[in-house]
Amino acid sequence: MELNVDVIDNETGEIYREGVLLAVAHLFIASVKGKISKDEVDIIDLDDIDGGGQIEVRSIYVDFPEEKLKRELSADAIIRARDFWQYENGGGRVHQ
Repeated sequence: MELNVDVIDNETGEIYREGVLLAVAHLFIASVKGKISKDEVDIIDLDDIDGGGQIEVRSIYVDFPEEKLKRELSADAIIRARDFWQYENGGGRVHQ
């Protein structure tokens, strides 16, 4: 049983799930129609304060098509608003 699995957005580095079971990670990825891009396992040394020893952390990097679409739509909306208000030409300011 693998604990300490992290699900990470491959594009942004945002962590969507942290320290979950491998099966839970795969269920989450499937539920959001994600595609695994990279699967890495790191051995991390623990401090004496944490009890010492080592722990294995698995990082699954995933491409999330719906999240990418949201980011693209948001960026497009920001560009359209900037073009409409023409902030670089002083637009959008309240003049007295």
